[in-house]
Amino acid sequence: MTNDFLWPQLKSLPAFRALIRAMEARLFAQLGPLPQPMLDIGAGDGHFAQTVWERVEAGIDPDETSLREAQRRGVYHLLSCASATRLPFADASFASVVSNCVIEHIPDNDTVMHEVARVLRPGGQFVFSVPTDRLNDGLTVTRVLHRLGTNGLAARYKAWFTRMQVHFHMYSPDEWQRRAQVVGLCVTQRIGYMSPRAAALFDLGHFYGVPNLMARKLTGHWVPWAWRPRFALEEAVLAPLVAEHDPPGATCCFFVARKD
Repeated sequence: MTNDFLWPQLKSLPAFRALIRAMEARLFAQLGPLPQPMLDIGAGDGHFAQTVWERVEAGIDPDETSLREAQRRGVYHLLSCASATRLPFADASFASVVSNCVIEHIPDNDTVMHEVARVLRPGGQFVFSVPTDRLNDGLTVTRVLHRLGTNGLAARYKAWFTRMQVHFHMYSPDEWQRRAQVVGLCVTQRIGYMSPRAAALFDLGHFYGVPNLMARKLTGHWVPWAWRPRFALEEAVLAPLVAEHDPPGATCCFFVARKD
C-alpha cells in the first residue's frame, strides 16, 4: 500500500520531502533485496535507508554530523566521511551501489560515475534516482509566472530554486542514461516519477514547510510530534501522487544500471 511508504516519511519529514522520499522508497522497494554487499552514496542521516532496507553494508557522506545520526540508527555496518569523487574502497568491492537523489548535487559528476563503476563488481547494479531537466519547469511558481507573461521572473525563480536545492546537474533522462553508459553501466530499467502535478505541490511545500524548518532549528527534528491524525489530510492528498508509476511528463527519473 502507498501509505506503507508515505507514513514513515511523513511522520519525520516536512510534507514536500515526504512526498518525494515516499515515491523513491516505493521504487527502491519494488526491486526487492539488492545483492550484497551494498554501498549507499550519500547516506545522510540514515533516515531514508532505515525506511527501505534492514541493513546496508556501507555508506558514505561528507557531513560528519549527519553520519553521527546515521550511526545511531544502526542501519549501516560501516560509515565513512568521504566524497563520492574519491570512494575509500577497493575496486570491485560491492555487488550493489545505491544513490537516492545525491549525484546531481556533486559538481564533478563524471568522476562520481567512474568511481561507482570502479567499486562495482562485474554484473553489479547501480540503482540511482535523480531530478531531470523538466523539474524546474514543473514548479508552481514557474508556471504561474509564465502564464502571467513574466518570463524573466520565471527564469529568476528557476535559477533561485536550483541554487536553493544545490542542483549542479539537471539532465534529460537520455543524458543521465548516456552518462551511465560511458563508464560501462548498461541501463536495464528507467522509470519516471513525480508528475508535473506532484512537482507543483513539491514546490509549494517548501513554503508550507517553513514551520518544520523552525522546529528543526529549535528541537533538532523536522516533526517534533508525530500524531498520526494530524497528518490524515496530508496523506489523503499525497498518497495518489506517490502511487503514480512512470507518469507522463515525469520530472525525476529512477535508473537501474548493470556493470558489464
